[in-house]
Amino acid sequence: MRVEYEKLFALAKPYLEKNDLGSAHTNRVLDIARKSFPIPKELEDLTVSAIILHDIGGSSIKEQYEKGPGIAMSVLRQMGCDEDFIGQVCQIVGTHHDHPDNPPTAFRVLFDADKIVMFSPEEFPIYDARPKFDWNKIIALIYTEQGKTIAKTMLQQRRRKKQRISKN
Repeated sequence: MRVEYEKLFALAKPYLEKNDLGSAHTNRVLDIARKSFPIPKELEDLTVSAIILHDIGGSSIKEQYEKGPGIAMSVLRQMGCDEDFIGQVCQIVGTHHDHPDNPPTAFRVLFDADKIVMFSPEEFPIYDARPKFDWNKIIALIYTEQGKTIAKTMLQQRRRKKQRISKN
């Protein structure tokens, strides 16, 4: 079964809009994942579905872990997905902030894209405003060397822009 991503996103959007960063965050994560990481065709439905649903439970990690898998399950059942697929997506949704050694590809793509999005023009100022926020720690968490390179490049761009603004 092919997952209809537009339909899945439409069903998830009311929940995602309750989050601090809204559904725009989800779109940014998905865009980064698609542009930055090769997603094997056989893992595309799992990876994209997990990305669309990763923050469906709420704004806090606690809410995402406690409520996210149940909401994701309900949405995926509305889509007619099989139970094994639903279980795989819900496993990722309910653990996507964890940092296991050698995670499956779908998890790794979501995790890395969800970290890289923090360096985006839209989200960087939110995190950068936090006292003693450690950007290098975020980069170190990223699994792939490609992801680390992207994050480092984006961090340099944000810092240069911030310096230009502060000079004016």
